[in-house]
Amino acid sequence: MTISRRQLLAGLAAVPLLRTLPVHAMAASARQTLKDGYARRLKGLLADGALPYIDLESSCNSRQVDPAAVAAAMDRLKIGMMALSADPNPQMLAQPELYDPLAARLVQEFPQHFIPVGNGGQEPATTDQATPFLAAQQAAAERHDILMFGEYEFRHYPSPRQARRGDEDRDSAIALDGPLGESLFALSEKTGLAFQIHYEIEDALLHALEQMLARYPKATVIWCHLAQIRYIERASRYSPAYVNDLLTRFPNLYFDTAFGSAKSVYPVSGQRQARVWNDGGSLKSEWRDVIAAHPSRFVAALDLGQDRLDKIDTYDGHLRHFLAELPDGVRQQVAYGNAWRLLFGETFG
Repeated sequence: MTISRRQLLAGLAAVPLLRTLPVHAMAASARQTLKDGYARRLKGLLADGALPYIDLESSCNSRQVDPAAVAAAMDRLKIGMMALSADPNPQMLAQPELYDPLAARLVQEFPQHFIPVGNGGQEPATTDQATPFLAAQQAAAERHDILMFGEYEFRHYPSPRQARRGDEDRDSAIALDGPLGESLFALSEKTGLAFQIHYEIEDALLHALEQMLARYPKATVIWCHLAQIRYIERASRYSPAYVNDLLTRFPNLYFDTAFGSAKSVYPVSGQRQARVWNDGGSLKSEWRDVIAAHPSRFVAALDLGQDRLDKIDTYDGHLRHFLAELPDGVRQQVAYGNAWRLLFGETFG
């Protein structure tokens, strides 16, 4: 069942709106406690000579994840913090309130490692059950349980691993300027919380994104997977110049830097999908120039999922290789400074 814009907005209207929440929603005392712990961790890693980063985009099945194992890997790899969101699962979808409280569990068990983040926005939660799902995310913000919303899949092709398995469950196409997008952008404006979108790079989709960014200038949007293009013939408009133009026109737009290595191939198209790399594995100068021109608008991310949590060493290596290609100063902003500013509204340190 697909809901209409009127049905979705009417359902959300039945939930008390957030009227006077402070920036980034979380209660001041809880935010301060978390922030102090995060700062101690980052400063400790920096004092040890490491470059810590804040992973703003990873997800898991909350019933299968081992938080202690993830935290131990983070310590070993000198990772700062991780925004590990819960993907919808059958048990959650069967509950009256469509919300997985993984964020509270992670913060309770490992308060210096994990950023409390809302649930991942995936089908069928964002289609058949969109009204209660978004209402539950709003309620989590109202309870001061989260510092940001999760990743919402609007246009999403199966990942390379899913494609190789023949898994088409996440071949999603939801209009960004439809009822779900309208409600999500509005919710970000009300709460001050950032959200992430998985939105494949295709010419036919860009106009809707630009329209929504203009319509909701106070919504904070993180477009995941900079320059990850799985079908180049469908993305003639997208380029470093186009990204530069977007960032100039829309101060509410950010990009995360979760993408594959120079050898990463999308198996369906047979194309190398991480378009930021030269053949030799160095960062293309035109992409480095865009990031350097807008150093506050890019954030680090691993994009770990439940089927690849065991690949954290590989993904960490990819991200650190990318960060090492950035100019000094810019590197630190992308690694942790920009995420800190998005979460807490201030400069780190």
